[in-house]
Amino acid sequence: MRRFVLILFFLLLMVPFGGRAQQYSTKNKKAIKLYEQASASFRLRDYETGMNLLLQAVQKDPAFVEAHMSLAHNFQLFGYLPKALEHYEAAVKADPKSPKVVGAYYTLATEYLKQGRYREAKEYALRFLSFHPEPNNFTNDIERVVASAEFALEAMQQPLPFEPKPLPGKVNREDYLQYFPVLTADEEMLIFTARRKEQGRDEDILVSYRQEDGSWGEPQPLSPVINTAASEGTCAISADGTVLVFTSCQSRRGYGSCDLFVSYRYGNEWSTPVNLGANVNSSSWESQPTLSPDGRVLFFVSDRPGGMGERDIYMTMRDEDGRWLPAVNVGAPINTYADEVSPFLYANGKRLFFASNGHVGMGDFDLYYSDWHRGRWSEPVNLGYPLNDHQSQVSLFVTADGKKGYYAQEQWEGRRQLSAILMYFDMPPQLIPAEQTAYVKGVVRDARTGKPLKAEIELFNVNEDSLIAQVWSDTLTGEYLIVLNQGADYALEVNKAGYLMKSLSFRLKETNDTLRPVILDIELEPITAGSKFVLSNIFFDYGKYTLREESKAELRKVVEFMQQNPSVTAEIAGHTDDIGEEKANMELSLRRAKAVYDYLIAAGIEPRRLSYKGYGETQPAVPNTSDANRAQNRRIEFRIISVEKTGE
Repeated sequence: MRRFVLILFFLLLMVPFGGRAQQYSTKNKKAIKLYEQASASFRLRDYETGMNLLLQAVQKDPAFVEAHMSLAHNFQLFGYLPKALEHYEAAVKADPKSPKVVGAYYTLATEYLKQGRYREAKEYALRFLSFHPEPNNFTNDIERVVASAEFALEAMQQPLPFEPKPLPGKVNREDYLQYFPVLTADEEMLIFTARRKEQGRDEDILVSYRQEDGSWGEPQPLSPVINTAASEGTCAISADGTVLVFTSCQSRRGYGSCDLFVSYRYGNEWSTPVNLGANVNSSSWESQPTLSPDGRVLFFVSDRPGGMGERDIYMTMRDEDGRWLPAVNVGAPINTYADEVSPFLYANGKRLFFASNGHVGMGDFDLYYSDWHRGRWSEPVNLGYPLNDHQSQVSLFVTADGKKGYYAQEQWEGRRQLSAILMYFDMPPQLIPAEQTAYVKGVVRDARTGKPLKAEIELFNVNEDSLIAQVWSDTLTGEYLIVLNQGADYALEVNKAGYLMKSLSFRLKETNDTLRPVILDIELEPITAGSKFVLSNIFFDYGKYTLREESKAELRKVVEFMQQNPSVTAEIAGHTDDIGEEKANMELSLRRAKAVYDYLIAAGIEPRRLSYKGYGETQPAVPNTSDANRAQNRRIEFRIISVEKTGE
């Protein structure tokens, strides 16, 4: 809104009123008198009389520049854009080189770009620049018009495959407007914002579940603890569907007009929403959130002071204690002097889709993406035509496999929204991320009782020794889901106090094969004397006993396990396959076990709680009959020696 007011102020400066006759573009005295009478009417706020007088003035002299500019300005101010453009056109036709029509060139260029009249938009933009105005946001707008018109004309010669379809089933309802769709990674849950057409701006969050036949079920209000009589909408969901961040306006105590709140799902119930706090929300407007797959990183839009434009994209993340850190502006090259809205963080956590009217594009708001690489965001890439056209495009969601996009197709009549329905389409091959994404999901249970367990599940990139994702299985159901990206080796660590840690490996190297979801139920063994588990992500070079860097993530989890369970004493056991001499294998297994032991002692574990031993090839887990089996036999095991009684 501030930007709209500034533009009108700029245009108003170009509209002279009053003055002596020789200052006017006309010598028609009757036209001048009518114009000055109109000026007096406007000062008295009698706009109807003033407009009628101006219309009479241009009838007296159709080349009366000042009268056309005043008519155009007032038509634009009151929302009659076609009539405004008509009179701006008349003004520039009457005197193309007059400084009085600079504002006309600005409006014609920017509005014709929004209408897809690219050649005319470029022509008027260049005429505006021919006056050599001082650099400011208005010249930025016009330079963008020139570049955008050229981009659009070229993009239309190379259209991408794009065939959007309305969502099948019961999702789209004629009496509702529905928009800002988001899905879980397994595409089993669809959440979106909706409102009845006759209920003004009162929004609710609805959910639809995938049916057995693949269709979407009847949308229902997400939860009575989330939706209120006021407005809740534009939400984000974690990949596993357990963390929801949403916008709430004026219905809850907050910091500004709209704040961001978070709620957590346990089974089928959502927790009471909590304001994300002053590190995220401000006295301004916050909305349009998007979450990383594990719910630890949040992007959102705010119009708070001090940004690069009126609305910018900001980012925050949760620390180890679950607190949201102070939000920061993501800055250039994503944010511009104009507006950036509707961010969406793709499942790989590295590609940010968003909408902007400040980058080179097809018209008003276009869709772009930027990739996080080597600690910075890449230059935004326009998604191209016809995903983008001269109309506004916002609120894109891309499925975890990168193959489908979801958005809302909106229809407007002036400032009145006629319809908004949810659409989906196959992503053009050129826009599917090269790095494929899959997910692992299942249920965590007690191995003996079958009872569902809440456990911490962490995904590490062992090549970079970095934590990629951290989730918890559901308290009531034990269900979990975690996203895996192609191109790295992963360690999946599952931990719960009182249970043996579980160590799993996923090796998603570059491949041309389509990645498929993995269904993996995890059984955790209670800690008892004699129980053991394999450290699946401990690595040594062939025939060597020096720990490789990729082992550090798993070793830190063993340290945590020992710290969480101070009553445990354990043996670290080294094993080899049957290749080589038996004596050499025994020595190698011993040295490897000692390497792990030394790391844990150096990390602070008391020596009395640990021992180590090498078993060589004497205790194979499986027969040494293949390379795959031998790989299983080359292992480090962690065996519980004793569990001291605590007196409980």
